[in-house]
Amino acid sequence: MGYVDIVNIVMFFIFNIALLIFPLQYVFYILVGLFSKKKVFPGAEKKLRYGVVICARNEEKVIGNLIDSIRKCDYPQELLDIFVIAHNCTDGTARAARSRAGTVVYEYNNDAERTKGHALHKIFELIERDFGIMRYDGFHVFDADNVLDTEYFTKMNDAFLAYDREYAVTAFRNAKNFGENAITAMYGLSYIVDCSLFSVGSEALHCSTRLLGSGFLVSAEMVRDGWNSVILSDDSDFTADQILQGRKVVYCGEAMYYDEHPTTFRAMWRQRLRWAKGALLVCKTRMRGLFAEIFGKRKDAKNGEKRKKQWRSALNLLGALVPMGALGFFAVLINIILLCFSPFCGYDLGSVLLQYLIVFCICTAIPILLMMLGAIICYKKEKRRIKGVSFRVKAKSVLLWPFFLFMLVPLQIQALFTRRFEWKPIEHSDAADHESFNRES
Repeated sequence: MGYVDIVNIVMFFIFNIALLIFPLQYVFYILVGLFSKKKVFPGAEKKLRYGVVICARNEEKVIGNLIDSIRKCDYPQELLDIFVIAHNCTDGTARAARSRAGTVVYEYNNDAERTKGHALHKIFELIERDFGIMRYDGFHVFDADNVLDTEYFTKMNDAFLAYDREYAVTAFRNAKNFGENAITAMYGLSYIVDCSLFSVGSEALHCSTRLLGSGFLVSAEMVRDGWNSVILSDDSDFTADQILQGRKVVYCGEAMYYDEHPTTFRAMWRQRLRWAKGALLVCKTRMRGLFAEIFGKRKDAKNGEKRKKQWRSALNLLGALVPMGALGFFAVLINIILLCFSPFCGYDLGSVLLQYLIVFCICTAIPILLMMLGAIICYKKEKRRIKGVSFRVKAKSVLLWPFFLFMLVPLQIQALFTRRFEWKPIEHSDAADHESFNRES
């Protein structure tokens, strides 16, 4: 066995096997979710009091649709108080929100604090000042372009009480514009995987899922000291914080809300790049704690007593935070560089490269076919919730779905070398009425 063989074997085990741990874990949870039933929570007679928090930045066109959908929900309206924070807005977002009766609107401008996490930190500070956090049992958090199903609060209330208000609850995320084009359809598919498969699998294995930006419920106790996750991906950071405190995020698949997704490649790339950078920042700040949760002895953050570790939840979250795509790319690059030394070891470089190319194509072709099959399964699994999507859009999204996923590799590489982001608005449609969206029959 020559030098190149030995080094490549070592590289194979160090990089390829190690880097498969997180992706295979993710696939395992998806497979469990595929064959598990969505958890149905018993209807609760008790109706809790909630604050509804909406973060808005230049959302004049859509914020009214969200508030209207809240008021059309079947939950007792006297138990819902709506709070809007118009954060660094340069349009009429605040005016549009105030035009809806019963909405408390705050305006907050600070160019040094531009993330959604900063907006949440500020609005909880203002709610505590003007009303008192503990006046409420919990808080629902939304983005201004969301719209709710009429049973949203009722179903979330059922789940919240079923877990005795101990855990944060996240809902099923659907798309307002699912059928607009292949890009929006692929976004929709990604959330079906995250919700209907991954989150259901996590629930079946008694493991934490994770927040997905908006459409979640936290107890008043969790934000009693304010919202402290202010970095780029505040949802992942808050999820990590819950795991490190011995809690978890649970999923309520019966509660559904809608989000609007970018319609152009450029807007999609910009948004996903921001997400990739946010995951890196959370990974940097939380990796040590999450590894300690997996391998170390954990104690309760408040009283110092030993508690049951959330090691599976920590491993689960690390799979979403560690830039596996970028690391895998660099592993392949190192292998290719090593192959260049083949002639010096008596090997035919052309033959070695051909063998490497054949193995690479086989290892790539199989996942691509499985991803396309997975997209078809997603459409089949949630066909009641996905309506108004033409066969042409479905076919395009299925064919392009593997590339949508593989796109994470260059996004993570760019995120590694990108220091600063300039926020740019994503254009929204103002013709969205929640009654026209896909609904579960």
